[in-house]
This record gives sequence, C-alpha cells and structure tokens, in this order.
Amino acid sequence: MTSRKIGDGKLTGIRRERGVALLTVLLLVVSITVVAGAMLASQKIAIRKSSVTANQSQLIHDIHAAETLAVTVIQASNALSDTDSKDSLWSQPLPPSPIGNHSVSLQITDEASKFNLNNLYHDGKVDEAALNVLKRLLVSLNLEPKLAIAILDWQDPDSEVYQDGGDEAAVYQSANPVTIPNQPFLSIDDLQDIPAMDADKLATLKSFITAVPYYLPINVNTASPELLAALIDGATTAQLKPLIAQRDSQPLENLDSVWQMPPFSQVANEQKQQLTSMLAVNSQAFLALIEAADAEQSPRQRFATVLISNLPNNDASKNRDSANNNANANAENKTDNSAKKTVKVMSQRLWAFNPTI
Repeated sequence: MTSRKIGDGKLTGIRRERGVALLTVLLLVVSITVVAGAMLASQKIAIRKSSVTANQSQLIHDIHAAETLAVTVIQASNALSDTDSKDSLWSQPLPPSPIGNHSVSLQITDEASKFNLNNLYHDGKVDEAALNVLKRLLVSLNLEPKLAIAILDWQDPDSEVYQDGGDEAAVYQSANPVTIPNQPFLSIDDLQDIPAMDADKLATLKSFITAVPYYLPINVNTASPELLAALIDGATTAQLKPLIAQRDSQPLENLDSVWQMPPFSQVANEQKQQLTSMLAVNSQAFLALIEAADAEQSPRQRFATVLISNLPNNDASKNRDSANNNANANAENKTDNSAKKTVKVMSQRLWAFNPTI
C-alpha cells in the first residue's frame, strides 16, 4: 500500500509539471500571437498612413499642376483679346482632367467683376469715390451703408473712426472685442470680425466683393448689374439693361462705348473722370477654384482657391522692382499681345471642402 501511494505521488507530480509546462507554452504562444498581431496591425497602420500621406502629397502636386494650367489659359486668353468677358477663353468650362488615378477640375472667375475692398484705401489716402460706391452697393442689398465706414476703418492706418473722429477701439471693440488690424484685407473672410457684420449679411455681400492686394478696376464686361448701378448715384439695374444686352452680345472694347449708353451717358464730367479710373474692359485679377480628387476613392479630395494677377507689364515690373524686365517686356509688346501682361500666382489657399458651397 505504501509503495503504491509513493508511485501515485510521483505520477501526480509529473502530471503537474507537464500541465505547468503546457500552460507555459500556451501562454508563450498566446503572447507571441498577440505581439505578432500588434506588430502586423502597427505595420498595416504604417502602410495605410504612408499610403494616405503619399496620396495627399499627390493631390497637392495635382493642385500645382492645375495652377500652371490656369496661368497658361489666362495667358492664352490675353493673346486672343484685349478684353475679358463671359466669352473669353478663361471663362469656358474645362472638363475634369485625369492625372494617373486622380482627376483635376478647374474653374476660373473674374475678380474684377466684384468690388475690391482694398480699393477703399490706397496710395496713402481714402478713395472717396470707391467708398461711395460701396455705400450704394450696401443700400441696394438692403444692408446698412455705415458698414462701409467700418470696413474702411478696418484697413486705414489711423486709429480714428473716419469722418467721426472717435477712437476706433472705443467705438468698435465695445460691440465686438477684437483688435483693429489697420491693414489691407487678406480675405473677405476677415469681414467676420467687422462690428455689426453677421453671417447673414456676409452671405448677402459675399458674391459682390473681393480682397485683392492691389487697386483693382471694375470690369464693365463682367460686373453684376447691382455693382454697375452702384457706380452712379440714383442709378437702377433696370437702367442698365441696354448696356448689359450690348456687352452680352459683343464685349465692350473700350470705355468710350460705356459713356455712350445710359445711365453713364448722363453723368457729369467730374464724375466721369472719377469713374474712368475705376473702370476697365478687362480684368487684372482672377480666382481659380481647383479640385483634385482620387478617382478610385472619392472621399479623398482637396480643394484650392488660387488668386492670379493679370497686371500690365509696367505695373508688374514695379512690383518686381526690375526696370530691365520692363524694358524687355515693352519690346515684346510690339509683336505679341500676351506680352502686354504678366500673369502670376499671388496666393493659394487649401480647403478640405468646396468653399463655394
């Protein structure tokens, strides 16, 4: 009996050791499996992240390619005509262009068809004529004309309310506690910080204004009837129907045509001189809306708005401070219409969504 109990104890001990060894092996297998799974998941995440990064990088490259295309289209349009209208080459719809497994679309609009906020203050002084135009435009849109003064005070260099003398900080910050930057508008989105401006007012005004960083004449061939009517005190959009019909059938080639049509034919000489510097039959600024999308995975897309200058060479050369380039460009002007202007990307803004919607 005793020997049998001893044998049973040894057998039990051996079984216990085997069970512990088996459990250890199982734990090791589970641990290795967990670690391997974590490594595999981490590797998949890294691959996925690398793929997304590469894809986003490609989308950015696509946007740069579309920028180049926009500049080329505007240059070609300059070569075809000295005017800019809804029939110009740049205004024609461009179908989406495939680039590898991506698709790029481009839409160009005329910023000179809008009122440039930075026209209110330039060359070291307030432009009274431009200020009055903005006031009349606001009234026609059922907005308060005093907004024009607030917009001017936002950019002029002094700290006093225009034509009032009150301190800007005291007048404006009490209503909307923000710092008045006293600098040109970088974007029309800056209007969100203007006192008395709200989302509804900005939405009403947005399609009629722009923020180009230099003086921008209004293109009578593309400007809205509301903006054209705001040029003349007491003018209405109904009075502009002959001019609108004329330019829609044939772009106005010079301002002489404008002065022959009502209500412009009725303005006094002094006002005519003021308006002459404010108007043009072509555009000196365009905005390109670019969409780059992954054709295989539609959620992957990027948008960009690109401001493109289209300045006469004498203005462009001043910006570059290069007299030699200007002289060379003037020589080229004798044989090539496209050489009369310098087309250049001024700024780019990336969006995760379509900013026009």
